[in-house]
Amino acid sequence: MKRIHLIFGVLLFVVFAMTGRYMRADFPDKEAIDQTLRVLMRSRHIYILFSALIHIVLGSYLVAGARPVARVVQYAGSAILFTSSVLLVWAFVSETYALQHYSDYSRYGIYTSLGGVLLHLVGGIGPKHDH
Repeated sequence: MKRIHLIFGVLLFVVFAMTGRYMRADFPDKEAIDQTLRVLMRSRHIYILFSALIHIVLGSYLVAGARPVARVVQYAGSAILFTSSVLLVWAFVSETYALQHYSDYSRYGIYTSLGGVLLHLVGGIGPKHDH
């Protein structure tokens, strides 16, 4: 699981860089667009970075719990974090370009990030599994 988080996090960081380049190319004159839309775009862009960094940190430090229950909780946390990342990328695309308005995608992406991190916190408490 550790390697999957690291690879996914790096790929998500590449998506973050690509969305930044896309915004720069699509809206070169930042002052010409509505500032509310600009803040919406930038925040959704930063949410992708936030998600990538969570995966990169887990990919660097994740240690499986020794108890089967702890590992199941960690796997559930990972599944929720992967779902969160998809929601946050989708929020960037839909809220910035399709809707040009706030929707629930980003909110659910952030809430699921919180849930996934909390599950990793709970699953990481206690003895660790030897590699």
